[in-house]
Parts: sequence; C-alpha cells; structure tokens
Amino acid sequence: MNLKPLRKAAHLTQQQLADKSGISRVTLTRIETGACNPSLDSLRALALALGCTIDELLGESIAS
Repeated sequence: MNLKPLRKAAHLTQQQLADKSGISRVTLTRIETGACNPSLDSLRALALALGCTIDELLGESIAS
C-alpha cells in the first residue's frame, strides 16, 4: 500500500487527508501501518482525495 508516500507527496497530514476523504484519522493510521485493509469505498475516496488511481494507491504498476 502506497498510502503514506502518496499522502506525504501531496503534502497532507493524516488529518488533512481524513478531512478530504471522509475517512477518520484513526482509520488512516491503521491503514498506513497495515493494521487493517481499506474497503473498496475507502480506496475510492482515498484515490480521489490524493488525485491518483486505486492501482497507484495499492502499488500496482500498469503495464503498457
């Protein structure tokens, strides 16, 4: 999961990303540390808030 690097690259704190995505800061912390896996709805919200794709968020490379 590339959540923390993408969040840092966007210059967002966990609280700012929580506010943008509608996901609680505690949940973001748990996702970043691997303590829980995000739901598909959470992945969509995070990708939208970070301006990336779900594949990028998950660390998947897109073959060309």
